[in-house]
Amino acid sequence: MRLPTLFKQQKSKTYNYKPRYYNERKERIDAMKRKYETVSDTEYKPTRRASFRDDWKTERKAMSESNTRLRLIVILAFLIMFTFVALRFINFDKLL
Repeated sequence: MRLPTLFKQQKSKTYNYKPRYYNERKERIDAMKRKYETVSDTEYKPTRRASFRDDWKTERKAMSESNTRLRLIVILAFLIMFTFVALRFINFDKLL
């Protein structure tokens, strides 16, 4: 028989841990689906300002690419002309 005590002995804690698989990509896709299902086609109309901004950005990028190509062509033409002039007028017999 046990003697009564003032302090109760604590029982060990038990956890109901059940490991499960977490697919981050699927969760993200589901969240996006839920977000865009609430937006109907009649509600969404792109504003003129956003459209103008996108058009401006696209045009600016195309212009930048065009300028880069033109700059490359000018540099190559200059190098070809310089090489031609150098080979034409430099007398290599005197150098060697």
